[in-house]
Amino acid sequence: MESIQEILQRPLSEKEADCVLKLRDTNKDGVLEKKELMNDLRPSKLQLTREEIKEIFLEHDIDGDGCLSVGEVTKAFNFMGSSLSFHKARHGLALADCDGDGVISEEELDKLVDYFEKTNKKCLKRVVPKRSV
Repeated sequence: MESIQEILQRPLSEKEADCVLKLRDTNKDGVLEKKELMNDLRPSKLQLTREEIKEIFLEHDIDGDGCLSVGEVTKAFNFMGSSLSFHKARHGLALADCDGDGVISEEELDKLVDYFEKTNKKCLKRVVPKRSV
């Protein structure tokens, strides 16, 4: 399992970079300005909406098949700062996979979002430590 610190030290995939841009580009001009980047370096609370969480899950559909595998769910949990990502991904998949096909379809995604919100309250409201620049 990669920690958030490990993720931040490696290059982002194109999908991860697009997701960061969408979440951090507050003026929606398609460019991350210094002010927008500095917001992540100051103490703040990360508060994702249900729609943002859903979007992050959907953007982690790496193979583009319209469903999320346990590996894709794990990467999404990691991306959102969840601890024990693989364990939570497996458990969340088991809870949300209503048809038992081993993946999360778009129809099942709300249950996975419910599980993420329930198990990651600290992640959603954590204090980001101030970093020196």
